[in-house]
Amino acid sequence: MGRPTKTEPRTKQLNLSLTTSEFERVKERAESVGMRPVHFGRALVLNENSKRSQTTPPDNSVGRLIYAQLSRIGNNLNQLVRHVHRYGGSPPADLEPLLRDIRRLISRGVAR
Repeated sequence: MGRPTKTEPRTKQLNLSLTTSEFERVKERAESVGMRPVHFGRALVLNENSKRSQTTPPDNSVGRLIYAQLSRIGNNLNQLVRHVHRYGGSPPADLEPLLRDIRRLISRGVAR
């Protein structure tokens, strides 16, 4: 089953030229709020006040470290799922225990 069709598909593009350092800053800011650079840029350009664009890392250093690690884990899981969907096969057997641990941490509020 594919993705549902959007009521208003995005058919127009806005291309920006950035220096390497500008791009890296945008990429870092996007990762810090758990977004892809393209979605982060769209939210900034359109000044969207969605819940995702307002997410900020915690103020204390331990909270920031946990937040950063969970963001990295999320990114890795996304890449794994993409690979499985693209090339077939099944996810690794040890993935489910990891997902259980992540869900437990999120339900405890560690990721907030």
